[in-house]
Amino acid sequence: MTKILHKVIFSSRVDRADAINVAEKTIKYILNKGVKELLIDETLKNRITIKNEKIRYISVKDFSKHEADMMVIIGGDGSLLRALHYFEKTPPPVLGIRVGRYGFLMEVEPEHVFEVLDEIFKGKACVIARPRIVMYVKNKRLPPVLNDYVILAPRLKMVHVRVLKKSTRETILNAYADGLIVSPTAGSTAYSLSAGGPIIDEELKVVVVTPLNPMQLRARPVVLDIREKLTVEVVDRDSEVYSDGIFCCVIEEGSKANIEFWDEVFFYRLKRDYYSRLKRRDYV
Repeated sequence: MTKILHKVIFSSRVDRADAINVAEKTIKYILNKGVKELLIDETLKNRITIKNEKIRYISVKDFSKHEADMMVIIGGDGSLLRALHYFEKTPPPVLGIRVGRYGFLMEVEPEHVFEVLDEIFKGKACVIARPRIVMYVKNKRLPPVLNDYVILAPRLKMVHVRVLKKSTRETILNAYADGLIVSPTAGSTAYSLSAGGPIIDEELKVVVVTPLNPMQLRARPVVLDIREKLTVEVVDRDSEVYSDGIFCCVIEEGSKANIEFWDEVFFYRLKRDYYSRLKRRDYV
């Protein structure tokens, strides 16, 4: 049965000619499929030549204000995370098209875009759900993350951090370190992996706690079920918090942050090739 997409959100990196080329071809293809409205990141306005009454340019910060049927992102992981950063509510299913050096989270190569779009419009596309987590600092909710929260001690110092598992009140990590990474499944292959964290199969729904350069040899990464609620205590130093690479706030000395499951984001794909994409890290 044909799937009707009334409204599509669209964004692309603008610093590469190949990305703009893929964007123009993809936009034309989507418009020809009968989409009612196409909301395009305003940074593309002077980059593409397509004129159509169905196109409206808006800020990426306003994407979440619109109920859309699909979101298309062209670029690398940074392009994707930039768009998702503004979605506190669950975003529409994402078609991530990889144009760039790495882009592990981007499921589709440019040469397969039309093939995947055909499956989407037929209502037969393959999808994968990736969980996000959310952090609260002094009752302030930070942007939910697909990749990670990173807590960093300032000025090349170390910070004493403790992480507690709320359901059992156990301390699962107590260390002096440069900081702490807390990531859901998708983020296990990002900063956490580079810091010595484990590779998590994409079908598992987990949260990974990885200390950054801990002083203690016993301080190892910990993997928990995604539904576990965590408390992070910054014991002895004000520290900075980054949400998917974007600075959010400072956790004051002696303060606590709470982390829990938030939602799941759905991604269109052609096929599962998780470990093949993971190997790309060796050739960056």
